[in-house]
Amino acid sequence: MNVRILWVAVAGVMAQHALAQEVGDQADIQEVTQSGYEDLAQFGGPESVTAELKRNDAEREAIYQFDGLQRNLAPYFDWKRRQQDENGFAMGFQYYMLYQKASDSLPGEDDDALGGIFRFQGSWTLFKRDSGNLGRIDYRVESRSNIGGFSAPGSLGGRTGVAALAPGFAYSDNFDTDIPVLNWTQIFADGRFGYAVGRLAFDVYLDAFPFQTFSRGFLNRSFILNPAVPTTGIGAIGGVVKGFVSDNFWVGAQMHDANAASGDFDWDTLDEGEWLKAVEVGYTPSFGQRNSHRIQFTYWQKDARELAGTPKGHGWAVSAAWQLNDALFPFVRFGHSDGGGGVAAEDALSAGLEIKRRFDQVWTLGAGWAKPSEQTFGPGLDYESVIETSYKFQLSKNFSLTPDFQVIFNPATNPDESSIWVLGVRAILTL
Repeated sequence: MNVRILWVAVAGVMAQHALAQEVGDQADIQEVTQSGYEDLAQFGGPESVTAELKRNDAEREAIYQFDGLQRNLAPYFDWKRRQQDENGFAMGFQYYMLYQKASDSLPGEDDDALGGIFRFQGSWTLFKRDSGNLGRIDYRVESRSNIGGFSAPGSLGGRTGVAALAPGFAYSDNFDTDIPVLNWTQIFADGRFGYAVGRLAFDVYLDAFPFQTFSRGFLNRSFILNPAVPTTGIGAIGGVVKGFVSDNFWVGAQMHDANAASGDFDWDTLDEGEWLKAVEVGYTPSFGQRNSHRIQFTYWQKDARELAGTPKGHGWAVSAAWQLNDALFPFVRFGHSDGGGGVAAEDALSAGLEIKRRFDQVWTLGAGWAKPSEQTFGPGLDYESVIETSYKFQLSKNFSLTPDFQVIFNPATNPDESSIWVLGVRAILTL
């Protein structure tokens, strides 16, 4: 009942679109950055290398200014600006740390977790023409691990009996230091058409929309990555092509090695010839609003993985995000699958709202629902639902702290509990 009430509330806020129509007639606002990264051309979703470089480098309005620290960091950001201006090279570091504590766990399992994600990434533009055509190499060095004697948050769902709606989905403990992104990206006509080929992070392109990132307020998989959409390893060999066919519509297609393993630079999996494939079509009021006003449909198909014993699968997903004004950014997404392909859910639905306040503080609130896949988790499991809220404190230009609270109802593999709450706090450092 609580989840239904929240969905109604979110829908009511979205109805305010009629009162904020003037925002819909504007292009996406270009953030000022500390290193001159405003004009980096983005291809893919918010987890792409260039999208993260721009976001992490933003001139944020922080609660505390730390003037002395900013003066000491100024030569570093000036050096980054020169590299971009003179050599077409942009780079940056970021580190995420997440602690989570659950109200209950399965017998013999820990009820808390602590883990981190480290990224060093960059983009080297080798040529750029006045027509907006460019070619570049994108790369990312990444590792994800537990910290100290704690388990990683990515395993907290399984240890508390949650199947599809993992509360700390991205923070795994089996992602050794790797180069999961190393690809050639070609962009035409100022970003209206492009392709990428090489080692790819599949979540940058597959059903990508503004909230498909763990840099915003949500931590639960319901909001970060549609549970009815399959995954493969970060760093899968593959290719993707997307382009606008009119001022308002775009189409795309992609394929990724279905046997790739995160944290493992292994080309031999290509010998299996098993792929994750998808096509998509999307709408936006204008090209300039593609990151803040968009509706998209994705159809996917994943081959059976013979050695892993995973059956083939197919399904579809719809994602929509529509910024109402400078403060309100609601979204809704849902998906359906046949339960194959290793998906977490046969059906999934989520909706949420981001509210931006002064000093770049952000409050997020969302609700999600999913029916766990019988082929992945076994038959007879009940649906799961979640309510999540968080509040980001931008303490300085390059450091934020985000307390997070989740309530997960009907944890599918823990029938003794009707609900489990998860309290967490996340820190993000960017340089």
